[in-house]
Amino acid sequence: MSPTSPEHPSVYLLCDHLDAALAMGEDLLAERLALLDAVEVPTRSHLLRHSRALHEFLAHVYALELAMTARLLEARKRAVELKRREGRLRPFIALYVAGTAPLVDAALELGDAAARDFETGDTASAFLRARGLIAADAAGFERLAELVVSEDYLVASRIRLGTLLDLIAGFLDALDGLFELYPEEAAGAPRIPAQAPLPRGPQRLG
Repeated sequence: MSPTSPEHPSVYLLCDHLDAALAMGEDLLAERLALLDAVEVPTRSHLLRHSRALHEFLAHVYALELAMTARLLEARKRAVELKRREGRLRPFIALYVAGTAPLVDAALELGDAAARDFETGDTASAFLRARGLIAADAAGFERLAELVVSEDYLVASRIRLGTLLDLIAGFLDALDGLFELYPEEAAGAPRIPAQAPLPRGPQRLG
């Protein structure tokens, strides 16, 4: 089947949201925080820096997760709008809608201000456990050298980040195949994501 131009502008809006969500997911995968050396006895200044760095790490990860979820839900709305107009997209839309369904239920929870307060250890630990950054039964950071966001990170505590990124990339590939939305790729130029990754190297404590 030869590619054709989309007949509805929602296709471009859909791609914009998907591209932005993909870039945010890649930013999440770059997030990591080096922890205090368990062998050394930390000083008060080390503990204060640890608390501050952990709070900043969690706040940044949460902000990326929230923004990514918002983009995915907006893309979901656009996809549903296109379902009747673009019959060829229906199988891909059905897959995307089913794959992102848990995020609809999570939207209100993610908007809860209390969930963004990481000032207490209990709240921070609950967030880390819910996202799979530490084991569900872990008491703390024992035996951990760093916190790393991997593909197993649970977005909104519900869906693996790697699964979401595969879903987004597959949907974008299908859209590109049907409508040739990224002609520059055919010429060998890389696709520029809607949102450029945020430069953020690993933090180190101590």
